[in-house]
Amino acid sequence: MLYVDDETVDSVISAPRGALILAKDDCGSCAEYEAEIQRLQDGELLGDLVVGKLMLTQPGSRAFKRSNPWLSALDHLPYTVLYASGEKVDEFAASKGFFLMERAEDAGFI
Repeated sequence: MLYVDDETVDSVISAPRGALILAKDDCGSCAEYEAEIQRLQDGELLGDLVVGKLMLTQPGSRAFKRSNPWLSALDHLPYTVLYASGEKVDEFAASKGFFLMERAEDAGFI
């Protein structure tokens, strides 16, 4: 998993198949989700899906938050957005890694 900020988030968004995980520092379920995704990646179950994590509580996320005003309406984290070459194809709140795998499969990513 890549840790991204405003300067590097395009490496996930512009990837042929990308998953951007939005999280906060004080979010226990975010840390658990990250660990599950790492296990899926270690087991090569996510194929070539580029997974990045953007911490919304860090200074390096200001531009992303400004350009995506829908973030202010999020009630639950972690929140995942699937992108195909810059186009948003799915988005969901989830705290279990297998849910990312299922949604990525449904989108034809893996």
